[in-house]
Amino acid sequence: MTSKLFLTATVVVLIPALIAINREFLYQPSVIQKGHDHLREWETLSLDGATGPESFAVDPLGQGPYAGISDGQIIKWEEHERRWINFAITSQKSSSHKLRVPISNRDGCGGPHDHHQMEHVCGRPLGLCFDETHGDLYIADAYMGLLRVGPDGGLATKIATHAQGIPFRFTNSLDIDQSSGAIYFTDSSTQYTRRSVKPSVRLSFLIHQSIK
Repeated sequence: MTSKLFLTATVVVLIPALIAINREFLYQPSVIQKGHDHLREWETLSLDGATGPESFAVDPLGQGPYAGISDGQIIKWEEHERRWINFAITSQKSSSHKLRVPISNRDGCGGPHDHHQMEHVCGRPLGLCFDETHGDLYIADAYMGLLRVGPDGGLATKIATHAQGIPFRFTNSLDIDQSSGAIYFTDSSTQYTRRSVKPSVRLSFLIHQSIK
């Protein structure tokens, strides 16, 4: 199977200054909130020892959710165990821990604190989306580019780090056309990384076209 990467459009957008703030949500492990409204029941899942959940995804089997957190990990909610487990990582530098165990501290990466200065080393997974045909999870990491990891998790494989000779600076949101296999994702800046993002940046919209 071959693939092509297209830089389809470049537009200037204004991004609120709040995007420069690492939005961190620290949940106490003992707190589980439940409730309901007129449409659905809901439950708040606690995060033990982790901060900054960004994007969420559910796999083709209905398991999860999966979430990218600020230390470069993708974690998965195990419903029958009622806990989060480490599922995948986006950086080799942060692969010293064992996967599929409770979230633990890692040198410079783990723990419930701001990892802003270590993001370029640990990785910062932002966009998540599953390929429903093969069960692979695709990841848009702010520093590592577009990556993929199989259904069993582990170290994600880089698919693309640049387009038309231009390196990605701030890979962000991600979605997949399940009928064609095309992967749509955004590169939020051609100049600045997430650590040095400015209120006004240039946004690139790209398609990674899989040819089956």
